[in-house]
Amino acid sequence: MTDFTVTVCPSSDLVDGGLACKLPVQHAGQATTALFIRYNGQARGYLNRCPHAGSELDWEGHVFTRAGDLLMCARHGATFKPDTGDCTGGPCLPSRLSALHVSEEERDGKRVVLWRPEGKTQPA
Repeated sequence: MTDFTVTVCPSSDLVDGGLACKLPVQHAGQATTALFIRYNGQARGYLNRCPHAGSELDWEGHVFTRAGDLLMCARHGATFKPDTGDCTGGPCLPSRLSALHVSEEERDGKRVVLWRPEGKTQPA
């Protein structure tokens, strides 16, 4: 496990049910992205990869359903709980998204979203 954090974005950039913030990452040596969202007031991060076929979940940053209560794969329609990453429907049942370690704190007078890389997912 690494001892450093990556600043993802200002906390104000993540709105409940809004657009995801994406960062390029390496997962198991392959280039992909991570996505960061806000749900019920809490910032969360996931590897931007659908467990069904490995495609990115989002479409131009859009990852929430219209109701804003689930994340949805833009390619296959699989749905996931935003707070746990558990699949709730679609072709990837009973899998889950790969969660990232995310926190928020004050840095240089501004609240920011931080990611602590660990395991197979590292900054690009």
